[in-house]
Formats: sequence, structure tokens, C-alpha cells
Amino acid sequence: MVLADGTLVIPVVEDIGRFTKLVPTAISHLNGLARQDCGANFERLAARILEGFGLLRERRRLFISYRRVETSGVAAQLYEALDVAGFDVFLDTHGVLRPGEPFQEILWHRLADTDVILLLDTPGFLASRWTEEELARANTANLQILQLLWPGQEEASAAAFSTFHPLSVSDFEDKATLGPAARLHDNSTQEIVDAVEGLRARAVAARHAFLVREFLIEAKGAGLLAYMTLDRSIVLRKHGDENGGKVFVLPAVGVPDAERYEALEQLMQREAGAGRSYLRPPCLLYDESGIRGRWLDHLRWLNGNIASVRSVGLREAKQWLHLVAEGEGSK
Repeated sequence: MVLADGTLVIPVVEDIGRFTKLVPTAISHLNGLARQDCGANFERLAARILEGFGLLRERRRLFISYRRVETSGVAAQLYEALDVAGFDVFLDTHGVLRPGEPFQEILWHRLADTDVILLLDTPGFLASRWTEEELARANTANLQILQLLWPGQEEASAAAFSTFHPLSVSDFEDKATLGPAARLHDNSTQEIVDAVEGLRARAVAARHAFLVREFLIEAKGAGLLAYMTLDRSIVLRKHGDENGGKVFVLPAVGVPDAERYEALEQLMQREAGAGRSYLRPPCLLYDESGIRGRWLDHLRWLNGNIASVRSVGLREAKQWLHLVAEGEGSK
């Protein structure tokens, strides 16, 4: 009955090699998780549960910021470990860019859609204007950073939203801590993966809170009453209008895509099934910072051609909210 309803079930066992003997036959077809792979503090399991409740998006995106001349070897090592852990990792040397594409534009676009930045803070990190600009953009976009402090480095205030993870010489396989030959021990690498897992939910929640806070300020300025639902969405209505004229808004951390549109459409179907009605269409709210111009044009095209869902960027929210206040929220 639980499986038929589409409820997420995560079998956790002590020995994954004996999985079929340790779980009931009814769930033996599900992908299981060994207890030792749940993370030091069960971060990986907790993240999967949050994804199942729709409180954390299933696309697990990570951005590695580093200075290539100092840490190309460690960056590639972390890329592989995080890829195995189920992260979609952006590393500029690993085939994400095709010849002729605008490198920086795509890099900023991917930065806008990341959950956590893994910053390899080496002695010369800020010597490159590109790494310095990545850090500045991360601060502007309220992105959370897991800052790996190389041996001898101290915590700095350059990153406003950093969680620091100090490294020592003993974390490396030999005395080399810099250069393409430097490598971390496997257990040190796993500690970093666990730290990313632990930070990810808090990082997404912080960006969501920023998006909601800025939007609610604009809604109040437009003379609208706005309140949060249990699933962290927003409902707008005019003061004194208790029964009608409500508009449903779903904050979307990162870059809106077809999956977000589909998720909102399904959410509205559940709302309708519960007897709740809204002015159409419901709205995806997002932060435009760093998103490619071509993608913003695509979102505008979708607004003009899809009747069931629309999107609105944070910078255009003020104008849109005044339309809602004037009774034109479905336009």
C-alpha cells in the first residue's frame, strides 16, 4: 500500500552485500543504502529524506572553485568522489563546455544553479581574478561555501557565507599539498563529502529564505497580504478578500526548468483535490542573478506560450505584484 501510493521507502542495512536477505521481499527491488554510507552523522540519508518530502530538490548540484595551477589534482579527486556520491559537479576541466561557447557566461549560469560551492582555499587562490570574481558572485547570490583551508591558511572574512574545513599535512598522501600530484587520503576525501552533504540542506534553505524575504517585502509594499504554506510556498491575496483572488507562488532556488514547471503543475493539482482554488496561473519565483540571457529569454517565451504556469524573476516581482494587487494576477 505504501509503495503503491508512491511513498519514498529507503531500505538501510548493515551489509549491502546481504541486502536481499536483510529486507522483506516486498521492498527487495528498491535501491538500498548501507549504514556506513549514510554519512558520519547520517547526512546523506537525511538529505534523501528531505528530497522525498519535496523540501530539497533532487538535482544535487555542486560547484568547485579552485586555482588550477595549485590544486588541479585534488579538484579532480574531489570531483570523482562527489560524482560517486550522486552530485552533479561543475569542474571547468571536465567536459561541461563545448568549443565556441561563452565560458564565463556558462560558468556564472552554473554558479547560479548550484547548491554548495566547494572552495579550495590555497595560498594563491585570490591571486587569480577569476577565482576572486567567483567568490564575489557567490557572496552576492547568497551561496553557501564549504571552504577547504589548506595547511597554513587561516579563516578569512572574504567569504560571507563560509563553513570552514581545515586541512592538515596529514590529510594528504605525501608531503606534497600543492600541484597536480597532490592527493588527499580517501578518509579525508570522505570527510569532505560528508561535510558537503551536511551543508547542502542548510545552504538551499538559506537561499530559499532570502528569496522569500525579498518577495514578501515587495508584496507588502504592493499592499498585498502574503502567508507561507506548510510546503514553503506563498499565497497572496488582497486585504479583506478572504474567499477569492488568491495567487499561488512557489519559490524556486536556482534556475527554473521544465521539471520545476511540472512540479508546480502537480502541486496545483493536489491543491485542487484538497478543495483550494487560486487565480491562474500559479507562479514560479526565482532569482535572476547570474542566469544566462538566453535562458531568461526562454523563460519569457514559456510565459507567453504556457497557460498553466508562469515564472517571475525577483527583479521584476515588484511590477508583477502591483498587477496582482490591481486584479490582473492571471496576466
